[in-house]
Amino acid sequence: MKISKPVKIGVGVLTLGAVLFPFVIMPVMMMLLIFGSGFPFFDPHSAYIIPDIEAMLPFMMVFYLLMICYSLVQLGLQIFYVIHEIKNKALTDTIRILFTLGIFFLPYIAMPIYFFAYLWKDAPQEAVITSA
Repeated sequence: MKISKPVKIGVGVLTLGAVLFPFVIMPVMMMLLIFGSGFPFFDPHSAYIIPDIEAMLPFMMVFYLLMICYSLVQLGLQIFYVIHEIKNKALTDTIRILFTLGIFFLPYIAMPIYFFAYLWKDAPQEAVITSA
């Protein structure tokens, strides 16, 4: 399956974003929401004031939109990788099955490995069957 260089770069950027989102972007947004509200959880006598809640609303909306985009990117990448794995004739059946299962159960590991091992290379090597 031939894929152009710009599409490979786009898939690589989306894969990097999908892998980094739960470990980098999501904790940063959560810290922003927690520290931006002035630690109301630690003071039992503090109460939320309506202007404080209204000030946090744009950050919460951005966080919500980022989560929706992440879910859509993750689903799209899973579909793309499964189709590419099935159509890739350079892989043996065992490797295809393992990568397909990995895309669903361990996407943070399987997607980058498959991208660098089979998608980024221009001419994937054919599966070699040796005869004795």
